[in-house]
Amino acid sequence: MRYLITNLPLALGDEKRPLAELLTALFGGGPGEYRDPVLERLSLDARHKGAIRFLAALSFTTARRLDGIELPKGAQVAPAPASPAWEVARVARPPRVVVVGSGPAGTFCALRLLDYGIEPIVLERGAPMSERVRAVAGLWSGGPLDLDANAQFGEGGAGTFSDGKLTTRIGHPAIRFVLETFVQHGANPRILHLAKPHVGTDVIRKCSVLIRKAAEARGARFRFRARLADLRFRDGAVSAAVLADGEEIPCDALVLAPGHSARDTFEMLHRHGVAMRQKAFAMGVRVEHPQDLIDRSQYGPSQGHPSLAPADYKVVCNFSTARAAYSFCMCPGGEVIQCASEEGGVVVNGMSNARRDSGFANSGLVAKVNTADFGSDHLLAGMYFQRRWEQAAYRAAGETYGAPAMSVQDFLAGKATGRLPATSFRPRAVPSDLALCLPDFIQEQLRGAIPDFDRKIRGFASRQALLLAIESRTSSPVQLLRAENGESASHPGLYPCGEGAGFAGGITSAAVDGIRVAEWIARKAGAPVFAPFERNVKAGDYATEY
Repeated sequence: MRYLITNLPLALGDEKRPLAELLTALFGGGPGEYRDPVLERLSLDARHKGAIRFLAALSFTTARRLDGIELPKGAQVAPAPASPAWEVARVARPPRVVVVGSGPAGTFCALRLLDYGIEPIVLERGAPMSERVRAVAGLWSGGPLDLDANAQFGEGGAGTFSDGKLTTRIGHPAIRFVLETFVQHGANPRILHLAKPHVGTDVIRKCSVLIRKAAEARGARFRFRARLADLRFRDGAVSAAVLADGEEIPCDALVLAPGHSARDTFEMLHRHGVAMRQKAFAMGVRVEHPQDLIDRSQYGPSQGHPSLAPADYKVVCNFSTARAAYSFCMCPGGEVIQCASEEGGVVVNGMSNARRDSGFANSGLVAKVNTADFGSDHLLAGMYFQRRWEQAAYRAAGETYGAPAMSVQDFLAGKATGRLPATSFRPRAVPSDLALCLPDFIQEQLRGAIPDFDRKIRGFASRQALLLAIESRTSSPVQLLRAENGESASHPGLYPCGEGAGFAGGITSAAVDGIRVAEWIARKAGAPVFAPFERNVKAGDYATEY
C-alpha cells in the first residue's frame, strides 16, 4: 500500500539522507521494505532560531503495518491520494483561437489548448527572448528604453525578469501541472517538493524559450512584435484581432492575457465598453539590505549552515481594516531592477538568479491603495494613478531611468542627506527625497510600519538599509469581468486571463488561470468536463501570493 507521511520534522542536514533510511528509522524494519520513496514537500521551520528544522512530507509503498507506531509531534501518516492524470480527448472541430500575451497565462493556455487539438496563434507585442534580454541590458547600462522590449513586455512576460518564484496560495490541482512543465523544460526537479519553489530569472528565461519551442512543434504559432491594437466584433462577439500594422486575424475565441502593464490595451477595451471594474493594488518602494544582515536576523546561531539558503522574510503591519503596509515579492540574494515600460516613468522591482548569490536582499515595501484613493470614478483611474507617480519618480531621478533613492534612516527622519548605502540597482541610484514621488498616505503608512518591521527583523531600519522608488506594478489596477463560462461578461468570445485581467498574482497563479481558460474554450468546443480543474478559484485568492 502507498502511504503519505506529513509534517515529519528533520534536523538540518537530515534532508540529504536517503529517504528509505529516514523511513527505517521512523517505522523500523529495513530500507528494502520501503519502495519508491518520494520527497513530496520540504519546508523550513525557522520559528525558533535556536532549533531551526525542516518539515517534510514523504510518500512510499510498504507492506508493513504502520498503525500503533508513535510518530513525532504533529506528524501524520495516511493512505496517499492518487495523482491526477492530465490526458484529455481532442475536440472534433477545433475553434480558431488567438491568445494575446506570451507570459505564463498565455503560454500555459496555449499548451492546454494543444492538448485538446486546438492550435492557437499567440501574439506577443514584445521581442523574442534573446532580443529582449539585449534591450533590457542596454537600459540597465544607461541606454534607451525600448517600449516593446523591456522588463514588462516580451517573451515570457514580466515574470522573466523577476525572482522566478513559483509560490502560490491558490491551492489548485493544476499547480502540479505547471511545476512539472517547468521541470520538463529545464527547471531543477526540487521545485516539485519545495514549499517555496524558486527557479530564478536566468533559468526561467531558458524554460520560457524551450516551452515555446515545444508548443510550436505541436502546432502553436508564436508571433513577436505583434501588438494588439483593436478588436473586431460581429453580433457583439469577438470575431478578429487587429494588429498595430492593420492586419486582421479572424478568430472564434480571443484569450486576453496581456499582463498588468498593457495600458494601451486597457484603454482600447474601455473604448469598446468591455466590462471591467477598478481594483485596489499596492504601491511603495523597494527596500534593500545586505543579505548577511537578513540571514543573521532570521537564522540566529544557525546562520551559515550549508542546508540553509539565503534567508527571506515576510512582514505585515495592519493599521486598520482598510490600510496595511507589508513586504512583497521578497528576493533573497537578488538585485533591484529598472522595469520601466513607458517613456518618462520609473518603475522598480526585484529579481534574482537561481543561485541567489548577489550579496543583497530586497523586497517590495508597499502600502495598500484603495479605489477611493484614485480620485476618480473613471474605470482606468488606478492606471492613471500609477502613471502619475511613476512620472514623478522619473523627475525625482533627474529625468533619467535611474531610481530615486533614500536611506531608510533619512526617510524616517524626513530629511534627505544624499548619503546612500551600497545597492545592486542599475543604471544608478539617484539621491532624492522620496516625498517627491510617493503619495502622502503611503509615506505615512511606511513610516509607521518600518519601526515595527525593525523589531521583527533586527537591522531592518539600520544605516545599511536603502529605499528605491517606485514599486507601482504590484498587480493590475483593473479587473475585467467574466461570466461563469470564462468569457467576458459583456463580449462573448473574449476570455480575460491572468494577472493583467485581475485573476492572478504571480507566475504560477497566472499559468493556472491560463489552463482554466483553455478548459472553458475546450468545453465550449464540445470537450467533456475535466474534473481536476473544476475547482473555481475565487478572485482575490491570489492577493497575498508573494
